[in-house]
Amino acid sequence: MQTYNRRLPLTRVLIANRGEIAVRVARACREMGIASVGVFTDVDRTAAHTRAADQCIHIGASYLDIERIVACAGDTGAGAVHPGYGFLAENASFAEACAHARLIFIGPSPEAIRAMGSKTAARQIATSAGVPVLPEYTPDGAIEFPLLVKASAGGGGRGMRIVHHAWELRDAMEAARGEAERAFGDGTLLLEKYIQNARHIEFQIFGDQQGNVIHLHERDCSVQRRYQKLIEESPAPKFTEELRERMGEAAVAIGRAIHYTSAGTVEFLLDPDGNFYFIEMNTRIQVEHPVTELVTGIDLVRLQLEVADGKPLPARVIVRGAAIEARLNAEDPRNAFLPSTGTIEVWHPPSGVRVDSALEEGAHVGVEYDSLLAKVVAFGSNREEARRKLVHALEHSVLLGVTTNREYLLQVLEDETFQSGGAYTAWLPQPATATRDWFEHAAAAVLQQEQLRKPFLRGVPPNYRNNPYRDPAVKLTVNGHEHTITWRRLGLRRFRVNGGEVEIVSVSSDAIALLIDGIQRTYNIKSAGETTFVWSQQKSSVIQKLSRYPRKLSAGGREAANSPMPGKVLRVVIEKGQTVSIGDPLVVLEAMKMEQTIRTTINGVVAAILVEPGQVVMPAQKLVEINSQESAI
Repeated sequence: MQTYNRRLPLTRVLIANRGEIAVRVARACREMGIASVGVFTDVDRTAAHTRAADQCIHIGASYLDIERIVACAGDTGAGAVHPGYGFLAENASFAEACAHARLIFIGPSPEAIRAMGSKTAARQIATSAGVPVLPEYTPDGAIEFPLLVKASAGGGGRGMRIVHHAWELRDAMEAARGEAERAFGDGTLLLEKYIQNARHIEFQIFGDQQGNVIHLHERDCSVQRRYQKLIEESPAPKFTEELRERMGEAAVAIGRAIHYTSAGTVEFLLDPDGNFYFIEMNTRIQVEHPVTELVTGIDLVRLQLEVADGKPLPARVIVRGAAIEARLNAEDPRNAFLPSTGTIEVWHPPSGVRVDSALEEGAHVGVEYDSLLAKVVAFGSNREEARRKLVHALEHSVLLGVTTNREYLLQVLEDETFQSGGAYTAWLPQPATATRDWFEHAAAAVLQQEQLRKPFLRGVPPNYRNNPYRDPAVKLTVNGHEHTITWRRLGLRRFRVNGGEVEIVSVSSDAIALLIDGIQRTYNIKSAGETTFVWSQQKSSVIQKLSRYPRKLSAGGREAANSPMPGKVLRVVIEKGQTVSIGDPLVVLEAMKMEQTIRTTINGVVAAILVEPGQVVMPAQKLVEINSQESAI
């Protein structure tokens, strides 16, 4: 059992994290009358979490600097450290360093972290506790496909690859090993049986210093992309009490086997036949902990602080209603969920639901950290009520300046498979394309707004033009898609836009109300440089005006490989003059903890390499030039 050599009671906590979880922990400390100390790196000097704590201290370039963070705790008089999630939260050496500095580590013991930090060791502990695990393979033994290659250390979907054929195995292992080494400093891999149509079910467990271990019921986290969760809910749909009891007992058994204290999550795969298998344990608070808080009425961060202060766990846990959480991420679902960057120009969170975030207008979203921007969580008396509330909340969320997955989350929540509770880990609907009507209406709103700002010459009719074209055209990109808008003025407040009639109802400096096909809508408008943001209760768009005379592309035989996302160059795997074939890797990028390999789409010879390892690149930036095979002949 973990013991502490410290002063009582707990009065000041250093939060060794950033973003929404740092804001969340600071709020819990404030509500308990505990002083909080935040930390920030060079790129986070003006971040919102620096103002959430009672004071904040600069730690240099990294949230992984154990020595510096421990020193900051001592310098500020903090008696405890809360690691949040990510970064050092599951680092046994960090927990040990805190203990050596006579600081409370608000989490499990270093021994428990180390035991569960290796998936190989965790499998052995689960087996000893009588909990079923997935069959494991060795590279030189008998292998059944499909299988899952995954990193033994860490989590969050990093270092994981599904392999369907033997010829894919070597490349998958190399990619997973490299990703794991960069993310966790450990490239050890596991090969496990891959369960088709599995559900991802996890149990929230808690242990105290008196030796008690309990579970606070389950969460269904089956809706995922790149092995990372998008939507979580509790209770799990189509879940029987008998299954809940068996899986809950298995989760608690693992916790007891390692004398677990504080919050932790035991994760399982559930196959279509009702068989479950232990996959890993996260020795920290989870990103999706709010859904458990809403259905149990228990503040899990507060409970972490109380357990760290020696208090026992509650005697009973009662679950009521249902809760669903959606992760609002800086990513583009229509571009393979690749991450996006930018500056938050507009942020209007919804009301009536829980929103955990550290967002604010003017904040920069860079390539350094995870793509999670905010968590929107709805509670209802039943699952359908919670789902409807979450849909309504996302529809009334406005986040502009960076591409997000908001509309895709709505698509998932409205999908029949999700509504029926039939989602599984490999299920994801194809991202839908936006409707054209919205593009035209949003573009019309911008055009009307710009035109109204221009004073008319006295005596010149409103629809007068000094060129022969009756309906001038304007080219715009709306959410990345090019559109041509034709429009003409019919009167003081009426226009014809792309053949449809639009009437201005009212206008101000930052909004315009339009009557379109008998329906009145108000569009809010904000300009930032060459970009205009338009949003209403129905939709939101990012609009840019294009030149009427675009520059012609070169007709030569040279092609370019461009970056599909913002990121940092990890490796350049080709050389100038090298012959490449379609599909060959060129450059490996990393952004927001995700690796992406850029491959050639033509046969040819590398003519120029325009980037180098460590360089930060932007979307559409040219990385490599290739002379096509035809032009080289």
